[in-house]
Amino acid sequence: MASDARLIQAVQRATRKLASSGNFDVLMRDVLGICVDAVGASGGTIYLHEDTTNRLRFQYVLPADIADRLPSKDIPDDFGMAGEAFQRQQTILHEFEEKLPADWNAFEVATGVQVRSMVTTPLMIEGEPPIGVVQLINKNGAAFTSSDAAVLDIVASVATMAFLNFKLSEESSRASTLLGMGKVGHDIGNLAASLHATLSAGDLTKNHLLAKHQSSPKNLTIEDCIETISPIFDDLRNSVDRIVGYAHLISDMSAGRPLRPEKRVSPLAQTIESSAQYLETDARSNHVGIRYDIDMDAPPMLHDDLYVFRIVQNLVGNAIKAVKEVLPENWTPGDPYEDNVPIFGDVTVRYCFDGELHTIEVHDCGPGMSKETIRRILSGNARSQWDKAGGSGWGTKIVLELAATHNGVVSIDSTPGKGTTFRVAFPHKVE
Repeated sequence: MASDARLIQAVQRATRKLASSGNFDVLMRDVLGICVDAVGASGGTIYLHEDTTNRLRFQYVLPADIADRLPSKDIPDDFGMAGEAFQRQQTILHEFEEKLPADWNAFEVATGVQVRSMVTTPLMIEGEPPIGVVQLINKNGAAFTSSDAAVLDIVASVATMAFLNFKLSEESSRASTLLGMGKVGHDIGNLAASLHATLSAGDLTKNHLLAKHQSSPKNLTIEDCIETISPIFDDLRNSVDRIVGYAHLISDMSAGRPLRPEKRVSPLAQTIESSAQYLETDARSNHVGIRYDIDMDAPPMLHDDLYVFRIVQNLVGNAIKAVKEVLPENWTPGDPYEDNVPIFGDVTVRYCFDGELHTIEVHDCGPGMSKETIRRILSGNARSQWDKAGGSGWGTKIVLELAATHNGVVSIDSTPGKGTTFRVAFPHKVE
């Protein structure tokens, strides 16, 4: 009877708590915490399955302070007891003989925790493949029992339902965002087309003025005006071309069409610098400085100029948002055109070539991020984590997809409280 009461209590608690979890990381932590409490375990680990690699990837561990000491963060989905429970789709109980420290396994050596008993439960609902595994160790004062297994089976089912509901809600939100972005991209393309027409008319006027000037006595004022206007028209045309290209890019991505980079051999340095410079006004108004360390002598490579431009803008824009998180609480937006705007934090844009790789780095002095957040960003499933500057997470998804078209590899170095560096490395290619 006590066992039945415990089962009902665990299910009720799981249902209430998991139904209110609106954050992925909180959801994973709650699932593990509920499982540990429900059976009186001393700790445990939760993994989610990654279909593309057939691996179980680490999500959360209790006690949380041993996370950095774990010997591995992901395992094949058929490895060990976790893999066995996942493949067999059933809970597995196991007890271990007392061992001397010299005989401890890698987990025990790394964490200092000897495993005496273990229960491993697949996260699944009946009739569906499992989405992951919960593995608990060392029941307080006893071995895990079939009653514990029954409790975990039910809690795991409720947790799986909560996770699937969370993913459905997230995918619905992303689908709505993509649909809206596709429509906006189409509208932007139409507006940019009208700008092209206006520029063409301006070109005709400029050329007419130039022809008249060349057939008449020299007028230094007119000559100065023509010399001033010509580069302005060139800049406007380049900007409009980028707007049109980006509108087409967004439309393709929102519709699920394959990306179509138009690659040519040219230097990367100027594109990287000018992309970041577009954001200097926004950065200064938020008391953020942008610094540069760019190798202008790096050799040209085969790339799509718009794609690189967009990658840098997205990374620098996100870095500015990160720095804003650590600004003084009483800060107010400044006038970016004043010389004495106080700078409270920096974003650094670096670019170098080492003979094999063209590497772009964007470093911020923001609050940093956890290893789990980094993993989610690199898997393309992240949303904005910043309180002062929200976002859909679509910007980093774009970076990943654009980099992939150039065989680029995106990596992240970050430590909570010490800032973040996003890195995109492209293999050198000229044909």
